[in-house]
Amino acid sequence: MLNTEKHSKRQLSGDSEQGMALIGVMLIMSLMLMLALAVTFTSLSDKSITSNFKNLTSGFYAAEAGVNNLHRLLRNDKFVLASLPNPPQVNAGQATLNPNDFIVAAEQAFNTTEYFPNNAQYKTKVKITDLQVPYPASDNDPSHAANRVKLINPLYPQLGQVEPYAVTYELDSVGEGISGLNGAVTLVEQGVINFKLLVSGNGGGLRVGSFAEFALFLDRFDPYNPQGPFIYQGLGPGDRFSGRVHTNQRFGFWTVADGSDAPTFHGHVTQSDNYASYYRYGAGIPPPPVNADSDIVGGVLVAPKFLAGFDRGVAPIPPTGNAFDQARAVLDGGYQLSAGPPTDGELHSGLRLVSDLNTPLADPKDPSSTTPTLTPGVYLPSDGETFSGSGIYVMGNVDDLQLSADPSGNRQVIKITQGKQTTTIVIDMDAGTTTVDAGDGTRTLRGVPKDRSIVEKGNRSAASLYVRGDVNSFHGPGRDGSGQSIPAIDSDFAMTVTAGGFATGDARHPVQGGNITLTGDLTYETPVVDAAGNPINPGANNVLGMFASGGNINIPSDGRAPDNLTVNASIAAFELRDPAGNPYLDGNGQPVGGRVRSDVLDFYGKPFRGNFNLVGGEQSSNYDNLGVYDGQFHGYMYKGKWDPRYDSGQSPPFYPGYVVDTGGPAGAPTVKAQTNSPVILSYKRVYYGAGQPAVVR
Repeated sequence: MLNTEKHSKRQLSGDSEQGMALIGVMLIMSLMLMLALAVTFTSLSDKSITSNFKNLTSGFYAAEAGVNNLHRLLRNDKFVLASLPNPPQVNAGQATLNPNDFIVAAEQAFNTTEYFPNNAQYKTKVKITDLQVPYPASDNDPSHAANRVKLINPLYPQLGQVEPYAVTYELDSVGEGISGLNGAVTLVEQGVINFKLLVSGNGGGLRVGSFAEFALFLDRFDPYNPQGPFIYQGLGPGDRFSGRVHTNQRFGFWTVADGSDAPTFHGHVTQSDNYASYYRYGAGIPPPPVNADSDIVGGVLVAPKFLAGFDRGVAPIPPTGNAFDQARAVLDGGYQLSAGPPTDGELHSGLRLVSDLNTPLADPKDPSSTTPTLTPGVYLPSDGETFSGSGIYVMGNVDDLQLSADPSGNRQVIKITQGKQTTTIVIDMDAGTTTVDAGDGTRTLRGVPKDRSIVEKGNRSAASLYVRGDVNSFHGPGRDGSGQSIPAIDSDFAMTVTAGGFATGDARHPVQGGNITLTGDLTYETPVVDAAGNPINPGANNVLGMFASGGNINIPSDGRAPDNLTVNASIAAFELRDPAGNPYLDGNGQPVGGRVRSDVLDFYGKPFRGNFNLVGGEQSSNYDNLGVYDGQFHGYMYKGKWDPRYDSGQSPPFYPGYVVDTGGPAGAPTVKAQTNSPVILSYKRVYYGAGQPAVVR
């Protein structure tokens, strides 16, 4: 009995322990099941989120591809010209585009759909919300000056007209990852695109160029009627030109008495007259011109070396008539052809005085006037925090202008002195900042000036320095102890300095300002030719332009400029013209300005200053003298070396340009578009999914 009882107790205890183990196993299995379900749910959720994100991202990139494609199409001539009939209908002085036809054609042309291999797609459409059509050329309202049809040159009406337009648009690009799933993204962009039409009503073709293409360009060249006490002027001993050379009249060429040291031309030489003039020193009265490449004068052969040919009787190239491109470029990045002068209202709203960048300028009394009422000083396009334009605007004469390349980095230093006030501006391309010191401490702005005039240049770091007045002394930092020029233009910077003259209404002094006086070397940090004139560093970005609008580029021979002056630049001096296209005349009946010259009219007793070493080109309305030869030289002897980058379009920013008839067959009118990059005003992204769409700006 006792043994049996003990056994029963042991049996009962074992059953209890087995029950507890079963419950524990079941609890553990439940926990593992719950964990497995949680892991599965998390995995499925992550997979769904990842799939949605992937699909949404695919939709975004598809939509972005649509935006980029539309940007490409907006720059295409099809966008501009699709509405025109063939041939186009052109009325002189009137806008060519019809707004209604343009809007319909443009919107139809850009409603597109594109599919991708991964089932993604985009659909795009463009809506034209506004089209600003230029006013007729006959419109005399000053406030419309920037938006008028402009005859290219009143003296050459066959060259046609330039028509500026501004289109405000809204584009939608809907991108989908996989159709029907949560992956639709719409990108909405609003912007403005400016473009110009080059229109010729007489058929043929038009070509737009920069005067920097010429090693020498002269609108007028009369060898027989030089200014001053001389019997002849022309290209002679020591003159060497490697680029294109052209005059709208006739050239004169001369040599020393024995016919030696004739001028040499490595580039193509052209002139509009059929006859050229040749002379040798000491031969008395110059002989009449001849239709030939050389002439025998007093028994001596005067034969210039035309190594790339000399063509006579070619079509004239009309010179530019104003500097409005350069002034407006300070505000908006510039256009290749003149858009008219900025109004006083535009200047006051877009500029700030460097000594008080925090304070906007007061509104002018007449915002539509094209005569600026800014007080003398240095102005920048800025809101006080950001450098928003493409240059520097100086009101009044500049007593001293110095350019320096900072050797410690990609920084361009510009020092401007007006009276007792000196302003130093440092443009740091690497940091993307512009620092200003007006004498009361420094102020740093975000951004640097950019050349936005030509899309292909990629918005290079470049500035238009516009002076409404004269630049009385322009130079670099000088020479080092060994006599070598210290660089003035940084390797990564380009700029054009313009002295803007203006009509006064005074018959005795019809033009004020517009003169640039060179008093020192101006050289590149990265050289573009070697000592022999051979091209080096073809990809160099440093470029300098000078433009005397209405005045002269003066190279003084009285000692203010050093002997053997060296300038790396393309330099231009063009006279102003009245609304009828005629140059303003001084009291002696001579055109005002438009000369590259040295003060050698009273050459007696003046020394020989050595060479004027120009790496680049020279263009002007009138031919003038750098030196005089009367058995020995007085003043400077020209020694030119061509900058071959100008042959491939690497001209100074905002440099004066020209438009010519290419001589194509007459007949149907021609219309050519010059477009600019879209300027984006706003951008937003809209996600379409469950519920209401969310907008992210």
